[in-house]
Amino acid sequence: MSAQATPLIFGDDRFPANLRADDIRVDPIAITPKTVQDILAYVAEKEQSLSDLRGRVTELERLLETDELTGLLNRRGFEAAVRRTLAGATRYRETGVLALIDLDRFKNVNDSHGHAAGDAALRHVGHILSENVRATDYAARLSGDEFAILWVRAVPSALPGRIRTLKQRLDSAVCEWGDTTIALKASVGTVTYNSASPLDVLLRQADQAMYREKRFRVRKLDELRA
Repeated sequence: MSAQATPLIFGDDRFPANLRADDIRVDPIAITPKTVQDILAYVAEKEQSLSDLRGRVTELERLLETDELTGLLNRRGFEAAVRRTLAGATRYRETGVLALIDLDRFKNVNDSHGHAAGDAALRHVGHILSENVRATDYAARLSGDEFAILWVRAVPSALPGRIRTLKQRLDSAVCEWGDTTIALKASVGTVTYNSASPLDVLLRQADQAMYREKRFRVRKLDELRA
């Protein structure tokens, strides 16, 4: 005795209640070279759209971490870079240096020459910092006239010279604004990081070092003017 086909039960009145699986017929789909080309073109179009979307997301993330005035990293981008670097330092026992930079008496620039001149001076400082970092390092404008550099995996013996060169470049920097030459000065505080350095501690130590230098420089300047 042959096995009977199993009835299919549908809760839809559009299908007969006694419809059996053997009664269902599916016509074969004709696959032509043109059909294959259309499918591949459709898939390629969707992949390109997804790639474009990822590119736009990446660009938006970059803009969120970039200082619009100088083109350097902003605070958000810099702190993210420091966290990644410290994670690598923990894994590979690396060392490097964090430097915080604050322009001396920068308010006088804005008060004497206007904020447009101040912006030009900040861009000039950003250019100087960009020239003093390698592709593996990070430079940022954190806020106002406060900047930062992270020298990654720097050779300890080379660091004093690099820091000294940066200070010399900043202290001899001039910004041309119309017929006016604006002289710039900066205080720099540095701290060495290692595999056990928390971000908040590094920033606080570098900030304290920078303000110690600033107080010393301001006092010496006042003594010279006295």
